[in-house]
Amino acid sequence: MADTRNKSQRGDYELEQSVNFGQIDYRLKYGSPVNTYLPGNGLIGQCNISRTNLANNSCDIESMLRGIGSSNMVFKQPDVVPDIRRLKQLDLYESQSTFMPDPLVVHKNQRPNWQ
Repeated sequence: MADTRNKSQRGDYELEQSVNFGQIDYRLKYGSPVNTYLPGNGLIGQCNISRTNLANNSCDIESMLRGIGSSNMVFKQPDVVPDIRRLKQLDLYESQSTFMPDPLVVHKNQRPNWQ
């Protein structure tokens, strides 16, 4: 007996496959990177960093900041100690040292007096 369900049709099969590959592309695009750095020399200052890369207990910190559980009268919320990760900077070039001149001192009565 032939199968007459819509799931067995060629177009429905291709639609389901495109959804599956779309999920794989989404996970590859928005997955977590292997190494995380802060922007340094030569990079634009704005970046997207996952909360899990900024702190080890990011959910606890976020819950404390939003006040989740602050009105719970049964269980007192424990104090949250942030466990911050120290991230390195990614520099594209080495910056050269800046040479500053001696401070400019302007003495009085050294400029011509225009009358």
